[in-house]
Amino acid sequence: MVNINELSVVVFGSFIAMCMLSTLYGKGNPLYSFAEESYIGFGTALSAIVAYDNIQKVGVAGVQAGDYILVFGLLLGIITMTRMFPKYSYLSRLPLSISIGSGLGLGLRTSVFTGLINQVNVTLYDLFNGTSQVLMVRWVITISLLCMLTFFIYTIEIKGPLKYTAMIGEYCMYIAFGVIFAQTFMGRLSLFVGYVQDNMIPPWKMPYFFGAMVLVLIIVIILDKTGWRERLTPED
Repeated sequence: MVNINELSVVVFGSFIAMCMLSTLYGKGNPLYSFAEESYIGFGTALSAIVAYDNIQKVGVAGVQAGDYILVFGLLLGIITMTRMFPKYSYLSRLPLSISIGSGLGLGLRTSVFTGLINQVNVTLYDLFNGTSQVLMVRWVITISLLCMLTFFIYTIEIKGPLKYTAMIGEYCMYIAFGVIFAQTFMGRLSLFVGYVQDNMIPPWKMPYFFGAMVLVLIIVIILDKTGWRERLTPED
């Protein structure tokens, strides 16, 4: 027996998903706008609920347990809300400056290791020991890195040998950007495939999924042919 809550999630979720995918029709339509704004609204509401729950579990419960340093955090959070009042909005700069400053400080400390030292260690690590396949990969990475670095030399004129290494580095970056784009596309595609599979198992979900697909397509076509699509679609 299918639970009514699970059935509602499947029906509404399939309809919203097909509304989002209606952008593949090639023209803006009110169903896509409805799904997009619903996603933003639900996301904002969920973020507010999660934030309130964290305040209760971490802030209020922590103060009640004797961790009074959290009072300053709660106070700074309240001061942030003064941004809604123009007369006192300047007070909100204090918690924002503390948050941004501490975040940059912690991020800079870790970036030195993760973005520089560790990267150099991995790139130049043991270029003479290992199997032929491993050594080939390491040498290709090292040579490509050095060539790409020469591409970004702006203090002197790029001529002579640097001209050719810069050109090789430029093509290496093209290859890297292409690989990154392909990985991003495959990641998004795998998410879509996983969502479709989730709507195929168990089999009772399939009629609702395909029904939502056909229903949204018919509605979009009717709105487009009758001229209501442009009237009902909100302007960007």
